[in-house]
Amino acid sequence: MTLDEYRNEKGWSYTKLAQKTGCAHAAVARRWCLPPDHPNYSVPATRFMRVITDMTDGEVQPNSFYALANDRG
Repeated sequence: MTLDEYRNEKGWSYTKLAQKTGCAHAAVARRWCLPPDHPNYSVPATRFMRVITDMTDGEVQPNSFYALANDRG
């Protein structure tokens, strides 16, 4: 599952996602949810990866941020 799928499932805004992860700005959290081929896409830093994995009870794993664009269907 991608972080954006998880966020949508929970009905969270990017602001809420930023708050839940301890990220400073919604814009940063939004970059984590973009498709990997998007020019503004960003992979979360290790400290955020840990928070995301814990917060989602393992539903979002670090490897989901490294999927190829074609694999994200």
